[in-house]
Order: sequence, then structure tokens, then C-alpha cells
Amino acid sequence: MGITRRKFLTRLTVGVASLPLTQRLGFAQVKGKLGYMKIVDNAAMFMAMDKGFFKAEGLELETVPMAGGAVIVQGVTSGDLQIGWTNVISLYQAHVEGFDFKLIAGGATNVKDTNETHAIEVLKTSPVVRAKDLEGKTIAVNTLNNIVHLMAMAWLDKNGANSSKVKFVEIPFPQMEAALTAGKVDAISVQEPFVTAAVEKGGARVLAHPWGEVIPKFLIASWFASEKWIQKNKQMAQAFVRAINRGIDAIHADSEASRSAMIKWAGLSANLAGKIGLPIFEKGLSDKDLQSTIDLTAKYKMISRSFKAREIVSDLAPKA
Repeated sequence: MGITRRKFLTRLTVGVASLPLTQRLGFAQVKGKLGYMKIVDNAAMFMAMDKGFFKAEGLELETVPMAGGAVIVQGVTSGDLQIGWTNVISLYQAHVEGFDFKLIAGGATNVKDTNETHAIEVLKTSPVVRAKDLEGKTIAVNTLNNIVHLMAMAWLDKNGANSSKVKFVEIPFPQMEAALTAGKVDAISVQEPFVTAAVEKGGARVLAHPWGEVIPKFLIASWFASEKWIQKNKQMAQAFVRAINRGIDAIHADSEASRSAMIKWAGLSANLAGKIGLPIFEKGLSDKDLQSTIDLTAKYKMISRSFKAREIVSDLAPKA
């Protein structure tokens, strides 16, 4: 399941518009381009935009919503984007293939029981009640050989099933519920807000929250940049981190405002925004939290080797 540098590059989608890099902060607002996803995990950025924290730190950011980490990684690689958002598994895969990406700020963290953002769901009428019942069945994941696929396999193996006896197919999160209802798959491994939306409609039930069962606490995704760019633009990178941290403080200080920001930026309905499971938002990056997923990714051969977490954390990143 390892991904070579060539395969990694060919999986990326090209097509974001070019923007010159800013070399240093001056008296005027520094312009930059930021790739993000319309998901609740980006709540700190949403709050920072709504409350003007980026502008207060001297940044004028063009925020570009994108479909996923692959196109964002391509944008950062080419220099079209200065900063991007991606899940940690994609970052690990890029790192072992020689890319110089570094995490620069805290992101979204899944915590067992209290802050679960993911679930494996089956039809309400399904006879599946345990992991082993899924052997010989088909589970939908949004991307093969990435975080959702990884955690689903690890959960199956931890709970008495053999993940090699389960078929995994790629289906985007928004289309998973329809595939389940139509009988095209037996289970879906799905992220919020689609977890709650499917249950609310009455046709699905939660079989498990696999992420917390596999690792009680880990970073799901965060902000990253090229180390080469960071070293040439330290002031801009530091200003971005300060703004994101102010966004995290704002989430903790005003949960209602953060929910409103999610409705606006992520396109959630007001009904769902009050019910979905949310990750926790932390300023610091923990080597321990990262190492657990690095080692698990290597165990399931989604990367060719394990490595020390410090290798993918920028010196500018706040430490937990």
C-alpha cells in the first residue's frame, strides 16, 4: 500500500491560480493565498476571518475552498498557495517521499468519547452488530490508503475482525449515505456532518466510533507549508500562527459564534450545527499525538517507514 513519490504526484490535482510569494512583511497588508476545506475542522480559520484576526496581524489572505488535501498539497508544492490544510496521513506520505512540508499550527484533534468526529454506520435494519460481521462485506471510505481507510482497518483488527477480509471502496462523503441506502455498500466510514445527517434521516445507525477506539487522542489535520517558504517568510508564517491561535481562543470563548461561523463557512444547516460532533481545537502540536498515527500508518504500509514526529513539525509551531 506504500505510495511512491511518482504516484503521490500523479494523485494530486493541478489547477489553482498562480500568486507571487511575499518575501517579507512590510507596513502594508501582506497578501497570501490559503487553501482550505469547507469542513468544521477549519473552525479556527473561520473565526479568524470573521473577527478580522488575519488583518489585525498584517495579513490579507485570499481563502480558497478546495475539494481535498490532494489539490491543496499541489498548490503548496507549486507555490501557488502559501499555506494549506491537510490530514496528517497525506503529510506523512509526502514526507517519506522527500517533500519538505511542515506543520505550522495546531489543528483539529479527535478525542475518544468527548470529541468524536467520525463513525462507521450501517443501515438501521442491518444485521451487522460487531466488527467481525463486516468480514466479506464492503465498506465505503472517502479515499483509499488514507486516514479514513487506515482507521477503519485498525478498528476492525482491534475488535476481532480481519481487515483483509473486508472490501473497501472509494465514495465521497456526501454520496455515502445514498450508496448505503441503495445497498451498494454494507457500511460507510463517514465524517461529520454526514454522520449526524444520516442518523437524523432515520435510515442509518452508528456501529462504532472507530477513531477513538483505535487511538484515544490524535491530530486529524492541520495547517502546513513548505519549509523552504517558511524560512524565507518567517514573519508571515508567525503572523498566520498568531491569527489562528486567536481563532482558537475565540472558539473556546464563544461556542455560539463558532457554530455560526461553521454555518456560514462550511455551509451547514443551523439544525445540524447544533448536533454534530466536533473535534477539539488546540494551539500546540504534540509529538506524542503525531507519533501514534505515524507508527500506525507505517504498520499498515501506507508509508514505507516510520520516522520521528519532530521531522514534520516546524520550529515556529506552538508546542503542546
